[in-house]
Amino acid sequence: MKKWYLALGCLLAGTGAHAQTAPPRRWDPNHNVWLTYSSDARLAGRWGLHTEFQYRRTNGLRDPQQYFYRAGINYHLPKNVLVTLGGTYLLSLPYGDYPDAGRTFERRIYQLVSLGQQFGRLSVAHRFIQDERWLRAEGEDRYLFQNRSRYRAQLKLALTKPELGPGTLYALASDEIFMSYGENVQANVFNQNRLYGGLGFQFSEALSVEASYLNQIVQHDDGVVFERNHTAQLSLYFTPDLRPAAQRAAD
Repeated sequence: MKKWYLALGCLLAGTGAHAQTAPPRRWDPNHNVWLTYSSDARLAGRWGLHTEFQYRRTNGLRDPQQYFYRAGINYHLPKNVLVTLGGTYLLSLPYGDYPDAGRTFERRIYQLVSLGQQFGRLSVAHRFIQDERWLRAEGEDRYLFQNRSRYRAQLKLALTKPELGPGTLYALASDEIFMSYGENVQANVFNQNRLYGGLGFQFSEALSVEASYLNQIVQHDDGVVFERNHTAQLSLYFTPDLRPAAQRAAD
């Protein structure tokens, strides 16, 4: 019994020593603006095309932060289920009080599953994304591979009509968590969290615009620096249905 007490004491002592020597978190607040264009076009049958571009600035609109490009092939399943296979390119520039040494180049392959539900005025959407990421810092000659899993829950509430549709003002809120893993992930298994709130207006079946506030927490590779990014986002969504009339009527 004494051996068990001794082992437990050593374990607690080691844990306490690690807690005392672990460096404190450093918070890095930033104020950003993200401008987004996103499109999901129906092309033929259940097939469609996703295209997206995000122009991200920091220090308000003064300095560049990131350039984000994404494209994918959509397949629309019954009951508002969407699956996508696509690719992403992201260029990140140094910003904040604890910037990277230079630019960071990222290429991704991603798989997406989205499920939507409608409850009168309220629309609920669940989105799952699996990212296979290749990242290269400026000056390095090879890309490092990481996996990342993401989940987002989103709510939209029609404010001026009984349900979402053309001519509707709506409120929106969402939260998305990102978790990284793999041999090249350091202390940041928790990668980031994005909490959104805002307003949107649906002009037509194919066109809507949203203005929102994003509170983004990003953990750096060292596990010490945490960005707290206050971001204003303006998003334009274009979702045309280019299928023949007979295919649209069959849905």
